[in-house]
Amino acid sequence: MSEVYEIFSVDQHQNYHIDIDIYYPHIASQHVINVIPSELAKVALNFPICFMKSSNNEERFLMVAVLGLEAGKNVFMKKGKFDSIYIPQHISKYPFSLAKGENGDVMMAVNSSALNDEQEGIALFNANGEPSDYLRSKQAQLKNIAEQEAMSEHFLNKLRELGLLAEFPFKYDLGDGNKKQILGLYAVDRDLLKSLGDDDLLMLQKNGMLEAIYAHLMSLGQFQRLINLSADAI
Repeated sequence: MSEVYEIFSVDQHQNYHIDIDIYYPHIASQHVINVIPSELAKVALNFPICFMKSSNNEERFLMVAVLGLEAGKNVFMKKGKFDSIYIPQHISKYPFSLAKGENGDVMMAVNSSALNDEQEGIALFNANGEPSDYLRSKQAQLKNIAEQEAMSEHFLNKLRELGLLAEFPFKYDLGDGNKKQILGLYAVDRDLLKSLGDDDLLMLQKNGMLEAIYAHLMSLGQFQRLINLSADAI
C-alpha cells in the first residue's frame, strides 16, 4: 500500500469510506516509530524507548520506540500482523496523520490509498453530513498527538540543554557469534543524571520529566526482547 497523504477536507472526502486494516501492515519495514509523553509508561512495557537526531535538523531529537534491530526490519510483524499488546499512537492513528499547511498550521491528512467511494468499510460522514463516530475519534486522537508532540519537543530540548543525552551504541549477538551494533541511538546517561544539582532535579520532577526519564531507562531492558524476536526469525 502506498504512503501518499493528502490534506483532509469535508468537501473532498465526504463521500468516502475507509476499510480499516487492524494488522497495520504499513509499518512492516519500520524499525522505529515516534512516541508521545502520555504513552511512555505503556510503551516502556513493550518496546525500548530511545532518542534519535532528526534527519532534517541535527540539533533536534526525536523520541522513538525501537521495533527492530536493523533498518527496514520490524520484528513485531508476524504473518503480516503487528503483534503487540500495546499499539503506539503513531501507529494506531493510521490512515490519518498530521501535516503542516503552507502557513505552518497543523492539519489533518489521510492516506489516499486507504479511501474508497464504494461504501466498503467505515463511513467518514453519516447521512446527515456529520462526522461519523470513527472520524470524530480520529480527530480527537490527532488533536491529542499534536498537543503531546509540543510537550515532547519541550522535554527533549530540556534533556539536550542539561546535557543528559549520550550516544547509545547498543551491541548484540543473535546467538550465531556474529557481533552487531546499532548506531544512531541516544539514551539518558545515568551518571550525568545523578550529577545534576538539586534545582535541576526538582524542576524535572515538578514537570513530570523525571518520571518520563525513568520510563525510558526502564524500557532499555526491552532490547533483550528484540534480540529474542530477531533470533526466532532467523
